[in-house]
Amino acid sequence: MSLYGSRRCLDIAGRIAGGSSVPARTWSIASSTLVIQRRCYANPTGAQKLKERPAVNASAPPPTSRTSGKAQKPQDAAKENKETERTTEEELRNVETLYRMSETNQVDVSSAPLDLLDVIIPSWKSQKENATLADHWRAFTQTQRNWAWNARSLYLMAKTNSIPGVKVKSAWSRQLFSTSSTKPDTWLAPFRQAALEVYKQVNEAVAARDEKTLKTLTAGEQQKAYMKLIRSQDPRFANVWKFHGERSPAQVVSIRAIEAYYGSRPPRMGSRLAVQAVVRFDTMQSVESYSKKTGARVGATEPKPVVEYLVFQKRMWYDSPWIIRDRLYEGLDSRLKKPQT
Repeated sequence: MSLYGSRRCLDIAGRIAGGSSVPARTWSIASSTLVIQRRCYANPTGAQKLKERPAVNASAPPPTSRTSGKAQKPQDAAKENKETERTTEEELRNVETLYRMSETNQVDVSSAPLDLLDVIIPSWKSQKENATLADHWRAFTQTQRNWAWNARSLYLMAKTNSIPGVKVKSAWSRQLFSTSSTKPDTWLAPFRQAALEVYKQVNEAVAARDEKTLKTLTAGEQQKAYMKLIRSQDPRFANVWKFHGERSPAQVVSIRAIEAYYGSRPPRMGSRLAVQAVVRFDTMQSVESYSKKTGARVGATEPKPVVEYLVFQKRMWYDSPWIIRDRLYEGLDSRLKKPQT
């Protein structure tokens, strides 16, 4: 086929696509090269037929289903679009309803379960077996970071008057750096005493199979662990947990405070903060077992030292006790979640 024929084909195609006013010279040489590979019998009849023939790419491809990916009829596509719009409108209405209920105290959206924050067991070197230099460096940096976050959290608690049992005159105090202190005049002294009481009540409830008390004073993974321990006991015997004192005072080793109350208005009591704290207990304990049938003591253990790191939690806008929600172990990484800044 000659180049003249190709140009004539392009001229006809250009007139059809852009009208008679579009000159053939606007077509690029590259387009001419592509058309040379095909035959063209340019004549008025062929041009008329070509003009009447609908363009292949003139119409959009048929719509497809969002779920199946298959081609849909226009009626089905319109129906799916309406359903999508309806679903979006319903979601918006649900959000508005939830907001109104929150404003009228019909529901507390801030009562959703909290993730475990980045509380840790601080150590200047790694407690892992066969720890590498990288493990020791990670433990060192985490301990430094924990010290800074402890001070920041105490500042937030002091600023919002959220330290239990303490009336803070000024949030800027040397007490900001007393998180791990066990002295009786520190800001966290009342909390340490409250945590010890909760610790003793929980252990007594586990031994006595008191699920009601456990559901009040525990939550999350630790509640599941306590419930599992209760249901593994022999129902023929009654157990009594004995507390023989502390080998060393309860110690707060890590604490985090974040704003977790999402209402537009301030809470009626307390503050917007939720607090999580790791408390180290070093106590002497024993367990005695009695027969339910005869009441006779059938066994007892000698007092043994027990060291535990438990995570306590409290939403400061509730008049509720501190609860135990997790347990941490030395040498194991915790499930970290960075607190909101």
